[in-house]
Amino acid sequence: MTKVIYYKLRKMKKMQKRGLTESGESEIYDGKMWKICGISFFGSQSRKLLKILSVKKYSLGTKIWVTTVNPEFVMAAMVDKKFADIIDKSNIKVVDGIGLIWAKEVLKSSKGFKRWWRALTIGIEILGGKRREGLISGADLMVDLCKIAVKKNVKVFFLGGCKNRAQESGKFLAKKFPGLKYDYCQGEPVVNNDEVIKKVNKFRPEYLFVAYGMKRQEEWIERNLPSLNVKVVMGVGRSFDYYSGALKRAPKWVRMMGFEWLYSLFKEPKRWKRQLVLPKFIWMVMNY
Repeated sequence: MTKVIYYKLRKMKKMQKRGLTESGESEIYDGKMWKICGISFFGSQSRKLLKILSVKKYSLGTKIWVTTVNPEFVMAAMVDKKFADIIDKSNIKVVDGIGLIWAKEVLKSSKGFKRWWRALTIGIEILGGKRREGLISGADLMVDLCKIAVKKNVKVFFLGGCKNRAQESGKFLAKKFPGLKYDYCQGEPVVNNDEVIKKVNKFRPEYLFVAYGMKRQEEWIERNLPSLNVKVVMGVGRSFDYYSGALKRAPKWVRMMGFEWLYSLFKEPKRWKRQLVLPKFIWMVMNY
């Protein structure tokens, strides 16, 4: 994997010389965008994104696919071109990891001592609760969309998760937002995919939340989006674990410091192998 990343870095440096990967801003769905590591991120605040995902002009005959990207996504995309292409196909890629905000700022400095110093100072600021502009948690975004669904009198659908976590998440959010119209399905391998599509389309939700886990959920969305009768679809990773009550979410002060991943690791030590990607991500940023 390290060798693959090395060659990816060389390729990105060549692209940077051509101006293809430099941080910058442009407009996407009336929102700002910035790019690092070949991925174009939605750079506006969550309230801007919520407006985009709720106004009528984006609802009429339009499907919006949202991916919630963190450093683990970025590293997976660097060694898997197919996954990178899938992420690129999504309409809106939100920053769901403080490490990406850190990387964006660090990459503004030239390689060497200046970058290491900037990495340290930006890191300290992040630990102090700063640099949150453009950071949008997928778990929080799902809750916000459920709130909007009640106001708009539209439906939401929870797909995936372990055992009954989609159902329990629906119950929790319906209790939080009385009047929420929702349905759920565990999905494959328990429920045949054709039956999943039929159930979703029969319910006709405005918002579809897919919790099959990173990569698998994005692959599922890409494969099935043309057949889905929805307005907005989003992969939500472990969100059902939190809202079903199966896993306690990190306290807000831990999330503000950017250490929700560490809290989850403490709660589930068996996930330690997945977290090895973080030092690799830091190495990549410092050597970009």
